[in-house]
Amino acid sequence: MIDVVAFDIYGTLIDTQAIQGKLATLVGEQAPAVTRLWRQKQLEYSFRRGLMRDYRDFSVCTRDALVYACREFGVTPDEPAIERMMAAYAELDAFAEVADSLQRLAAGGRRLVAFSNGSRAAVERLLEHAGIREVFAAVVSVEAVGTFKPAPEVYAHLCQVCESAARDVCLVSGNPFDILGAAHAGLRSAWLQRDPATQFDPWGVEPDIRLASLDELQARLDALQ
Repeated sequence: MIDVVAFDIYGTLIDTQAIQGKLATLVGEQAPAVTRLWRQKQLEYSFRRGLMRDYRDFSVCTRDALVYACREFGVTPDEPAIERMMAAYAELDAFAEVADSLQRLAAGGRRLVAFSNGSRAAVERLLEHAGIREVFAAVVSVEAVGTFKPAPEVYAHLCQVCESAARDVCLVSGNPFDILGAAHAGLRSAWLQRDPATQFDPWGVEPDIRLASLDELQARLDALQ
């Protein structure tokens, strides 16, 4: 029985691509490409730090990735510009269907948990800004473990905080690497494919649920149970 539904935050509930508008003031029409590279390098830097056992707050990965992405497209941001972009990234909005979908899940008796590479303080701020903090029973951050997804320790920490067995926790994420990490740790999983062009890694592992929208989750969880 699934006791807990844990949600990844960045790219799953919170629209990281929405930073394009702010970023355009710095890099102009290159903003879509810079935004994609920023996100790619942000995750890459977290993977590197996890492998090197050199943990830093996720905001460090985000900041370093921003500088790299801008330089790759010929822009060298000064410190005030970096601070403006980081402040904007800290107050991104949720995807359109998120608030209503989460409210319905919570009203149906699901125990919802936010689970993120971001620090607890950063995630709390994001969720408050998006108006969805109250639906979550807890915010679980990898900072307590000192490494990043998809390390097995972070999923074990989630289960420990929730006081649930891995098989009784379902992770909802838009990131295939996160789904694979959860499955490897014994959790159930629901992949939210926000972009139809996104491919799931061909590792011989499949999510328990595939979603095109969060609106589908409640019925799919009921069927899975």
